[in-house]
Amino acid sequence: MANKYTDEYRREAVDYVLNSEGKSIKKCARELGLNDKTLSRWVSRFKKEGRTGSGMTEGEREIERLKRENERLRMENEFLKKASAFFARNQR
Repeated sequence: MANKYTDEYRREAVDYVLNSEGKSIKKCARELGLNDKTLSRWVSRFKKEGRTGSGMTEGEREIERLKRENERLRMENEFLKKASAFFARNQR
C-alpha cells in the first residue's frame, strides 16, 4: 500500500498532538480522523528521531537560532560602526 499521508501532514499531526496540552493521542486522532495507533506511531517516531513538531532536530533548531543571533549581531555591529564614524566626524 502506498503512503496515504504526506510527510508534511504527519508533521502537522504530530505538532497538533504535542501542542494539545491535556489531550490524549486517542482524542487528537479522533479529531483528525486518524487511527490512534497510526498517530501514536508517528509521534513515537518523531520523538525517537529527536524531532519537534516542526520536523526539526534539536541541532537544526540550534543552528537556526545561532543564524538569527549572528544576523542580529552583524546588524548591531554595522550600526556601531556608523555611529562611531558619525561621532568621529563631529569631533573635528
